[in-house]
Amino acid sequence: MGVYDTVTVPCPKCGRREYFQSKSGPCELAEYPLESCPPDVLQNVNRHAPMECEGCGTVFAVDLGPPPKSAEVRW
Repeated sequence: MGVYDTVTVPCPKCGRREYFQSKSGPCELAEYPLESCPPDVLQNVNRHAPMECEGCGTVFAVDLGPPPKSAEVRW
């Protein structure tokens, strides 16, 4: 079992926050909101993306920007 940091990312459609894991940066089991996440943690934030919002079903990932923001993924 490894360690990672968590980035909370708002769904671009409904705003519900979903949890993205990153294994870049300090990996101290810290939790960051996307809006103030350190750049080194963001490098690997899409490693399990895209995610599906549990609230509305929107499929999204992090657009690294700048500035970083959530973005719907279209298939």
